[in-house]
Amino acid sequence: MGTAVTRYLAQAGMATAVIGPDEPANWQTHPGVFASHYDQGRITRRLSKDPVWSQLAINAIAQYRYLEQQSGIPFYTPSGGLYVAAPHMDNGYLAQVETIGRRCFQVAYEALDTPELAERFPFLAFPPNCTAVYEPDPAGYINPRDLIRAQLAVAQQHGAAIIRETAVHITPGPPFTITTDTGRTIESEKVVIAAGAFSNCHGLLARPLALRVKTETIILAELPDTEATRLADMPTVIFQIEDPALDSIYLLPPIRYPDGRVYLKMGCNTRADQYLPDLEAMRNWMIRGNSDVILAEMKQALQTMMPGLQATSWHSKRCLITYTASGYPYVDQVADGVFVATGGNGSAAKSSDAIGKLAADLVFHDAWVSDIERSFFTAVYA
Repeated sequence: MGTAVTRYLAQAGMATAVIGPDEPANWQTHPGVFASHYDQGRITRRLSKDPVWSQLAINAIAQYRYLEQQSGIPFYTPSGGLYVAAPHMDNGYLAQVETIGRRCFQVAYEALDTPELAERFPFLAFPPNCTAVYEPDPAGYINPRDLIRAQLAVAQQHGAAIIRETAVHITPGPPFTITTDTGRTIESEKVVIAAGAFSNCHGLLARPLALRVKTETIILAELPDTEATRLADMPTVIFQIEDPALDSIYLLPPIRYPDGRVYLKMGCNTRADQYLPDLEAMRNWMIRGNSDVILAEMKQALQTMMPGLQATSWHSKRCLITYTASGYPYVDQVADGVFVATGGNGSAAKSSDAIGKLAADLVFHDAWVSDIERSFFTAVYA
């Protein structure tokens, strides 16, 4: 969200700087905060049970190719996306997608019965009588690291400054004085706080927002090249599973990571998840949290979904999800000259460009100019 705000404000001609540390080279010794984009694959799709999230995704996806062309950084793969709900887990999804997806937004999709599902995706296995919906291109996945690089590259083309430090204090304004962890000070007429799970930290906001930060565990299954080739045409997968330990599985196709290896990534809610109360708890989780405690059950779930999967190693990784009281991001003005864009609710990577544009427009115009109702994004305080 923050890099999208930066890009849109810079393109609008405002003198803009973005303050935030780069991805730490060594998490164990990193003294600061963590961001949400340290990853190679996030699902993108237009279908949703919620028309607001559908509209945000549609608006963001429309910018992907432009960003790639302007920055020269590819980050988007339209692999298609599969949604599957186990029996009794559907909750009216198919009816809602018909109303919201096809009728409101003209999103193409296919409803698949059990035999069609097995024939179309023979490398996947689900219980009988599942609800299954396949959304073709432009559904797929984005590389969040490269999306951020693309946003920053275009922002720099329009004069934005990138300051790889952490904001630790804001002196009230306007004009505001932002102090970083190195002691540097930056003056600004307006400030946007887009710090994700860490938005309430360091006292940057006069009133803390109603945010809940949850631990999230993912696993990476390392694949040999032959297995990656076999699964090359795999779509992204969301599976509403019936399981006491796991909930809401999401799965990415084989993706090459910075270490040169190819992994399948799977994440989900788990029985081991916790809500974290403060900066120290968030840092402890990211640096030394026991994500392996649920590794065996997540590994079993993936092997059940993909019988015969050939993986050479398994790894767990940790991240954070930031929930708001409304279920939508907070995009709002919270004081004179102070704005927020935060709270992804586990759904914002794909739509971050559109969310950032909402915030940038609010900053630039000092008014809400979007066709999407402003009340969805109103900040709620703790």
